[in-house]
Amino acid sequence: MALDERNSRPLYRQVADELRVKIQQRQLPPGRQLPTEATLMDSYGVSRNTIRLALGVLRTEGLVVTGQGRGSFVADLPVRSDRQPASVIRQVVAHDSSDALGPELTDTGDPAHVEISVSTTPAPPFVAERLGLTTGDQVVVRHRLRYRDAAPSHATDSFMPAAMVAGTELGRPEPLRVGLAQLLAELGHPLARVADEVGVRMPAPVEAQELQIATGVPLLSVQRTAFDRADAPVLTVIALLPGDRHALRYDAAVGVVGERSDG
Repeated sequence: MALDERNSRPLYRQVADELRVKIQQRQLPPGRQLPTEATLMDSYGVSRNTIRLALGVLRTEGLVVTGQGRGSFVADLPVRSDRQPASVIRQVVAHDSSDALGPELTDTGDPAHVEISVSTTPAPPFVAERLGLTTGDQVVVRHRLRYRDAAPSHATDSFMPAAMVAGTELGRPEPLRVGLAQLLAELGHPLARVADEVGVRMPAPVEAQELQIATGVPLLSVQRTAFDRADAPVLTVIALLPGDRHALRYDAAVGVVGERSDG
């Protein structure tokens, strides 16, 4: 299939356009391995560098993923927004059963399929700022990678001052017997309020690899800091949700502070 040399678009863009149409029309369905670079070179009559630039465009768009030594594959196409599983940002209550106190998915797939790791590390600057610590103070980090249908769904990191939780079950890499909020209360820090920050950013390479997404797929970043009754910050949670797999919905109570009549 010869490209139009009179087209003002660079050849690699034309190749990317052709492959994109095939992917969107499911001529190349999700999970299908793309032809080899040599095959694409012969098909389009272009150089290897042109093919690599075209595949780079499709990787950036999140349409193609490349495995080391395995070739390039069609990524799962983003689902329509009205069918995306909603990640609910909700109020926290004392008997909260959540390990991470971050977004709660309305459709989590297999609830048992979660990988947990725990480490103690110097607090990164942004965590130290939120927890009122000095950069470099030790924090315990509970990292949780949740799966849905055998594929990573989202990841959360829960940061707590090591001086507060060292030696407790919060520092062990296993599911908690009760919710994180209850455990913090047992340690003398019942939660009184949380503050959320929501943003969008591009993934770091290590994040894209863990979540099995293309580097061009943006991440929803939900940061929640929890405060105890003395209004001291005791926990910061950072949840990373691939933008092509999640929608974000907020649930909040409405309090009536008085009545007003307009008539």
